[in-house]
Amino acid sequence: MNQIDWQLVIVLLCVATAGLCILRRLVHFFKQRPGCAGGSCSGCPSSSQSSSAPNFISLDQLK
Repeated sequence: MNQIDWQLVIVLLCVATAGLCILRRLVHFFKQRPGCAGGSCSGCPSSSQSSSAPNFISLDQLK
């Protein structure tokens, strides 16, 4: 393996990018605040502004 061709460089960049993405997600997962998961709980400001009843579209509107 005396020479590095362009395909190996691209593969190494892809693997490094994937590794960094996984590392970033793991850090985000372990550093998340308890009690709030990005607006999905009732105590978060983003979900408290919307109404508590779900808004469904009737089948007649879809046809």
